[in-house]
Amino acid sequence: MSGAAKRVARGGQLRLVGGVEMSRAAEAQPTMGLLAEAVGLVGTSGFPAKLAEICKALSGFESVFACAFFREHAPVVLYNDLKNTEDSAVLAPYLNWAYLLDPLHDLFRRGSGDCVAMLSEFAPDDFRQSDYFKRFYAATDLHDECGVILRFPDGAAIVLSLGIRHGTVARHDARAQLCFLLPVFGALARRHWPGLSPETTSGIGRIGGHVERAFALFGTSVLSERETDVAHLIVRGHSNKSIARLLGNSPETVKVHRKRIYTKLGVSSQGGLFSVFMAALSATPPGAETDPLEFLPSTFRPAY
Repeated sequence: MSGAAKRVARGGQLRLVGGVEMSRAAEAQPTMGLLAEAVGLVGTSGFPAKLAEICKALSGFESVFACAFFREHAPVVLYNDLKNTEDSAVLAPYLNWAYLLDPLHDLFRRGSGDCVAMLSEFAPDDFRQSDYFKRFYAATDLHDECGVILRFPDGAAIVLSLGIRHGTVARHDARAQLCFLLPVFGALARRHWPGLSPETTSGIGRIGGHVERAFALFGTSVLSERETDVAHLIVRGHSNKSIARLLGNSPETVKVHRKRIYTKLGVSSQGGLFSVFMAALSATPPGAETDPLEFLPSTFRPAY
């Protein structure tokens, strides 16, 4: 058992360090249902579209173009919701050669770690006057861009280009909203694409019943049987009333269970519980038959 799991098993808490203020956690609550759906789609063809949907819901951006970037290989398209023919027409030259001029690709090559960045932060100062901008941005009515980079150990990355078109305006806090859930996005992506390469980009994260088994065991070493049931429903996106109806309890009883769960895991919100859940499942090796909490490293701290 890891150090963190031992502290919990002895009645201690996973201390909340460096978290985001509770107001931001409350703002993220509407996305929890989408995140729960994304967990269920890991390893299936529907996962990239769900990840794109979450990014758009958080940021107010209108389109998503997702690629796998590699150090020594052209990008591989994973998902896009580009609809008009002009947008489609730029894909071939982009994938053949133009990606070498893409400031987002340059950011990928220069940077390290998962990140969220606005076009104004990573583009050259005269970028909007360049031919590249006129060909691949202005010509397709793309006015602004936000890049989400999720990195993999072998130097590859999943890169989502979020676009604003048709003169609309993104949320003023789009970057902050995306940064808030960036650790979750990274954990999900690395679970969906455990072996990312130019030849393997379809996603093979669901290895047999591994994910389902790990989910069933989550919390069992720390929580009571009923608390475990409640915790599983919370991370799926159920409200107290919904949980009460499913388990045959009163909403007041569910509130008590929720409070005990948060106390035992050292979190203070649904978002914090989800952070612990994703980290534990990501750390669990295939074939494990014990609570995923036991595989958390001793240095783990919830994201919020």
